[in-house]
Amino acid sequence: MEEYLKYLPKLKHLLSITIEDTSKDQRLLFALETIVQEIKTYCNISFIPEALDNVVLHIAEDYYRTKYPTEFEQTTPAVTSIKRGDVTTAFGSAKATVTVGSGAAFVRNYAAQLQAFRRLRW
Repeated sequence: MEEYLKYLPKLKHLLSITIEDTSKDQRLLFALETIVQEIKTYCNISFIPEALDNVVLHIAEDYYRTKYPTEFEQTTPAVTSIKRGDVTTAFGSAKATVTVGSGAAFVRNYAAQLQAFRRLRW
C-alpha cells in the first residue's frame, strides 16, 4: 500500500483535487494499484524504478479521467451554432461515449516510455 501512497498527492494535484479532499482516495488508489500492477507485468519487473514515477502518474491520470468522466465535465455550455451574415452553421451536442478497458490497455499506449524498462522472461 505504501508503494501507491507516494503517488497519491501528485495524482491529486494533476487531477485538480485538493490534498484535504479524501472522498476520492479509494478511487485514486484503485487507479494507481491497477496501473502499477500492469506496468510491473508489462515490464516484468518487481518494483517501479524512480525514473518511471512520472509515467505512472500520467497513465493513472489518463485512466482516472477516462474511468470517471463525469467528474471532469465542463460547466460552460458548448457552442451549438454560429451565424455569420446569411450563413448559419450548427454543431451536434451529443456527448461522446468513452469505453474504459483494462489498465493494460492504458499501459500499451505508453509502450515507448516503458520499453527501456522491459525485462526478458526466461
